[in-house]
Amino acid sequence: MSRRRPSARASAIRVLRQIDQRRGFSNRILAEELGKSGLDRRDRGFVTNLVYGVLRHRARLDALIDRVARRPAGIRGRAREILRVAAYELRELDHPPHAAISEATALIADFDRGGGLVAAGQAILSAIAADGAALDASLEEGKPLDVLAARWSVPRWLAGRWIKRLGPDRALRRARAQAEPPSLDLRVDLGRAALEEVVARLRDDLAGVVEPVADQPQALRVRGGGDLSQHPLYVAGIVSIQALGAQQPAIALAPRAGERILDACAGMGTKTLQIAELMGRRGAIVAADQSAERLAEHAALERRGGLDSDGLELSIVRGDLTEEVADIDGGGPFDGVLLDAPCTGLGNLARHPELRWTREYADIATCAALQRRLLEACWERVRSGGRLVYAVCSLEPEEGEALVAGFADARGLRIVDEATWTPEEHACDGFYLARVEG
Repeated sequence: MSRRRPSARASAIRVLRQIDQRRGFSNRILAEELGKSGLDRRDRGFVTNLVYGVLRHRARLDALIDRVARRPAGIRGRAREILRVAAYELRELDHPPHAAISEATALIADFDRGGGLVAAGQAILSAIAADGAALDASLEEGKPLDVLAARWSVPRWLAGRWIKRLGPDRALRRARAQAEPPSLDLRVDLGRAALEEVVARLRDDLAGVVEPVADQPQALRVRGGGDLSQHPLYVAGIVSIQALGAQQPAIALAPRAGERILDACAGMGTKTLQIAELMGRRGAIVAADQSAERLAEHAALERRGGLDSDGLELSIVRGDLTEEVADIDGGGPFDGVLLDAPCTGLGNLARHPELRWTREYADIATCAALQRRLLEACWERVRSGGRLVYAVCSLEPEEGEALVAGFADARGLRIVDEATWTPEEHACDGFYLARVEG
């Protein structure tokens, strides 16, 4: 008996089910599935498109399904996920309807012994294929809260906050921007290559569009360029993949040659490398994080990014930054501290759309409490005359401007620089940063 060819759609459904069940990060669960899928490069790209597309549009897809289903409550679990994937194809991808409908019904048939779900699924998808545009238009009607929740898949609790704070028009612009696939942003090591040379090389090598970013001399934006992880410029560490908003905190910190810098919550080291670039790989950096898994990525980054330079003293430390850690604090205070704090990620709904469905209102207060403790602890590590840059990929005031204002007021500190990057204004992930000095 011949073995069935690996199915991209089946892989996408497994990933989506795992994200729901494990409440995990989409990129990690997707990478796990693709690593064992046996799919070729093209199909892996298709799986990625389906997973992120369904997550960005999930409430809208459910609304379409429910409007044409005879018994919406009976469409749940795996069958619901299969129909979401097919409905996304029908509404967002330029694919022949018969392919999406045929495979969806085949996937349902694998577990639908009675055949009722197969018939219902075929009827639902046929109706969406025929009337999808009108159904989508109907979701644009009604109160702003209903439109954001149903048409643009913003959780109602979050949509209500946006409308109250931004007004309905700007809230809608934010929702639309967060529904778009994010760009691939690059950071160029200007100490090792000129931006113009990198642009020319990438334009020669890639099929996509490569453009510099206005007022960001280190940044490039790539659309449709495919996987860059094996490109020689990436392998050599001349370009790094880093979202535009995430590039700003290290720039605001402005580390100088010879300084001692703490990269708090350093993660996998992308900002650590950026700090080293900005200080000409001369000075001392302590990269600290509580996660051994994330810190393990630093070894490859050190080789790729030239962090083994003779002029650079780099220490990778695992520890809880809210407490004293000998390997962090034993060398005395720092000239600068970059605190890219753990947050809800609610400014990042395009790049991490699963957060729409895994985050809750209470998470804002939980994150803000940890952020305040980290701010207090990290400020104690700044030398007299030094500075701290605080950053989060959230646009919620409790995690950003309100938190920093309260901290600075209580300590008698100055906020000397503050910036907010929004999807609707800057076509990038939402990001907040503040530079604080004594």
